[in-house]
Amino acid sequence: MRGASGRVMQDLAYALVAKGWKVSVITTGGKNDNFIDRGVEITTVKAIKSPKKFFGYCRTSFKLLRAGMKTPKHDIILTLTDPPMLVNVGCMIASRKKSHHVHWCHDMYPDLFTALGVKVPKFCLKRAKAKSRRAMKRCDEVVTVGRCMMKRLTHTGVDPQKVKFIPNWSDSEMFNFRTHKNNKEIVQKYKAIAKRPEEMFRDASPKFRILYAGNIGRAHSMSAIMDAAELLSEYKEIEFVFVGDSRAHDLLAEERTRRSLENVKFLPYQPIEHLREIMESGDVHLISMRPETTGMLVPCKFYSALAVGRPSLFIGKEESEIGQVITEYGAGKIISGEDLAKKLAEAIYAYRHDGDSWFAAQEGALRAAQTYHPSQSLKTWVDLLERVRVRG
Repeated sequence: MRGASGRVMQDLAYALVAKGWKVSVITTGGKNDNFIDRGVEITTVKAIKSPKKFFGYCRTSFKLLRAGMKTPKHDIILTLTDPPMLVNVGCMIASRKKSHHVHWCHDMYPDLFTALGVKVPKFCLKRAKAKSRRAMKRCDEVVTVGRCMMKRLTHTGVDPQKVKFIPNWSDSEMFNFRTHKNNKEIVQKYKAIAKRPEEMFRDASPKFRILYAGNIGRAHSMSAIMDAAELLSEYKEIEFVFVGDSRAHDLLAEERTRRSLENVKFLPYQPIEHLREIMESGDVHLISMRPETTGMLVPCKFYSALAVGRPSLFIGKEESEIGQVITEYGAGKIISGEDLAKKLAEAIYAYRHDGDSWFAAQEGALRAAQTYHPSQSLKTWVDLLERVRVRG
């Protein structure tokens, strides 16, 4: 699964099966199908065309509702936020089957539609907000992936006693240190600088890689990154690498050509077994989040940077979840306010030429990784669901 929420859901499903739970997952796919994966019963309903449009979301939700109503009764219905408004689907299924309902809030829909500039008729948006809040109020628990999101939810009227914070985590493959027979070339070609400061200054041959790995959506502003790449174009040892193959990556490639930026490179999505090597290849990781989306989402790519002990440069607000973690652990720098491109370029240049600063941020990332480890969050999740299950 490429989607971040899908991958952490997969990890949780496997963890529950390992604890003796019976787990069924309903999701979208290329066709209608039923199969079992490592003890998890999976039902896929055929995805529709144009799923990223508002009415496309509605049609997808209806198909998932219909599939959910056909499944046997489960003790707990757990819903995510993709597609938007899935909390309402879960609410209806839980009510019909007399099940508990836990909502896993990765994204604050429908609020995000406005923040992302998605055009939705006002009457539809107002009604969707009201129905979403009403459904969340009926949930047994609402789990958020950010403290800023938890605060925002409680301000909208959801009972604070129901709202819990459980941070997301990086892909479990990041902690799998098996040697893969096909990744030798990847390791050799994309090896990051991880040397003491005095060695770093003498070694001019390796590139100092600024890595952006993952999806690029409406919530992620890329203009400051491309501007910073242009400002740093004369420093041949610094390169920007984007991993992914979405339409947004194509647009960035066109922008690179227009600006004649030789320091910007692209890699397609990599097989999951190469993930750790790719993430380690970055000397600094980039995370971008539009300020207006603060409290509505938390980019998961940040946790992968922590997992491999790499400093992060976060374009976003300090009060966001990522901003709070970076500040608490000293795991990178926050780029905010005016002149983002200039500040970003200066931060990159500073890490490249100040080894002590880079290693201090690396140590901060490694400290944070001990807290934001999948084992911690998965244990919290399993304990929470166990408590919900035994309620009357």
